[in-house]
Amino acid sequence: MIAPRAPAFAAAAPLRAVELDDVAGRPQVVAWDRATGQRRVLTRARHGVDACDLEPDGGHVWWFDADPDGVGAWRRQPFDGGPAAPALTGLPRGRPYGIAFDHAGTLAVVCVGHDAESRYHLGPPGGPARPLAAVAGYAPLVDLSPDGTLLALAGRPDGPVAVTVVRRTDGHTEALAGGPHRRVWALEFRPDPAGDAELLLVVEAGGHYTVGTWRPGRNVRLHERLAFDTEITAHWHVDGRRVLVQQDRAGRSRLLLTDLDGGEPAVLPTPAGTILELACAPEGTIHYVWSREATPPRRLVVDPAADPRPTPGPPAAPGRREVWTPQPYGRIHSFLATPPGTGPWPTILLLHGGPFLHDRDSYDPRVELLTGAGYAVVRTNYRGSTGYGPRWRHDFGHRVGLAQLEDLDAVRRHLVALGVAQPGRIGLCGYSWGGYLVLLALGVAPDDWAVGLAVSPVADYATAHRVTLPAVREADEELFGGTPAEVPDRYRAADPMTYLDRVRGPLFVAAATDDERCPAEAVGRYVAALRDRAVPHEVLWTTGGHHGDAAGQSVVFAALLRYATAVLPPYGPPPAAPSQDHRDRRGPNPDRPEGGEFNEATHCAARPDQHGRAGPRRRHRQDAPRS
Repeated sequence: MIAPRAPAFAAAAPLRAVELDDVAGRPQVVAWDRATGQRRVLTRARHGVDACDLEPDGGHVWWFDADPDGVGAWRRQPFDGGPAAPALTGLPRGRPYGIAFDHAGTLAVVCVGHDAESRYHLGPPGGPARPLAAVAGYAPLVDLSPDGTLLALAGRPDGPVAVTVVRRTDGHTEALAGGPHRRVWALEFRPDPAGDAELLLVVEAGGHYTVGTWRPGRNVRLHERLAFDTEITAHWHVDGRRVLVQQDRAGRSRLLLTDLDGGEPAVLPTPAGTILELACAPEGTIHYVWSREATPPRRLVVDPAADPRPTPGPPAAPGRREVWTPQPYGRIHSFLATPPGTGPWPTILLLHGGPFLHDRDSYDPRVELLTGAGYAVVRTNYRGSTGYGPRWRHDFGHRVGLAQLEDLDAVRRHLVALGVAQPGRIGLCGYSWGGYLVLLALGVAPDDWAVGLAVSPVADYATAHRVTLPAVREADEELFGGTPAEVPDRYRAADPMTYLDRVRGPLFVAAATDDERCPAEAVGRYVAALRDRAVPHEVLWTTGGHHGDAAGQSVVFAALLRYATAVLPPYGPPPAAPSQDHRDRRGPNPDRPEGGEFNEATHCAARPDQHGRAGPRRRHRQDAPRS
């Protein structure tokens, strides 16, 4: 399943927009003529398209043509159809770290990740690219001011240079600082070409997330009446100094519209559930992608100028409820889905990635498949998850993995006490960083878990840190408080390799040989050690990178579910360990494994802590960690 995405609108041509939609199992760019309502598929990219935007006059569409490993080039194609060409000639291939246009559409700035650098180029759309600057590591482009003079670049939010603003004409820079107790994210410039440049920010300090603004030569201004206790994102809304704020709390979203010059924020009428993405149309309507647990993502529209009548949502689905597990450091929030009938049931804890993400009141097809097979499914927002405030997100003392396992163990015991989970028949399933927690748990607490199911896991933290992407490496260093050389004991305590001698299985592992975020080298070391220790396990090697296509995802999940039902049958006692354990499912050529591509389920496709407009230009830098 590929979730729909919020549209991108042409700023100077309000009746033109583009969307990313599912076309034959891959996301492709769809041109939307709002005057006629006609939608037309524009791209047929072999591996699909994950990023696109529209030039201000609506004449051309930009889309990123990537290989499965995420490396590619920007293409430019007429909105009305026709062949695609390089968006800027001479632009090197790399990873998409942001694009932006000036108000007139005569200048484009592109940031490309290449050779562990962030490289900035500018030029007229379709014309030659001129190198502008190069910065070591991950420093994506946030936005370009409407007059084309100022570039905003993202740094590490808690670092001394959280945001850099560069004056293009002479290279003059101004830095906005974060710190250990203050994090700063840049979002976007106010789109008014006639006014002074004004950059929208979110600042985390004092236990709150606050909307802020910055103007050249001035300090950051915090708008204290727009302070929230959980994560937010914000957008300029059409004209003046009105701002749209999305707050995510405990797995649900709400939208507020306010004027920075005064007045109380107005809560906009949206149904209960989760807003995965949103975009403001030039006339002021807000287009958003919405979902809840039993309802797949769909596009909805709210008009702030209309009567504030809430959009009706579907009723709550049967077999769904929430569980709050009290602990001395706070309450752990979980979403619970159960099969028909009465419990207790064999239970799977389905772990989200990130870790700076959260499970929410949003549709996840894996939940439907697992409950349909007879399992109770629990999605737990362990410490480190977003949606519960800064303390829940950060305050676990660099005890990476171990603090999260404490949360999962507390939830496990609570579910047994509630009569939901069958004692001794509780397993773990996770993708990416969630898969890492699965491997770690089966070594740290092998008696607690009946089966582990890990897809695209971090299996060897030191190796993964060395060979992963710069953005992910930086996120790891924030989690651990340093590199493996600087804090080796922290990495060792958090590494699944440390606990291999205690792993008993059974364990299912799926990984891609070309995964750029959770490298295959690390997974290969881990599964080789499982073989040496005769641990019951099965390995499925795939291709397609960390994020593959929908068909490949189905291949992996089908294999995962088959393994789960063999070793933890939904009904009756578990059988003896299957004789085919220790299998390594490869083709005859180990460089071209069997199986298809796969991707984490769509519930992690959009993040509430992406402070900024969804799309290639203003991705919040926490789009970087594993997901």
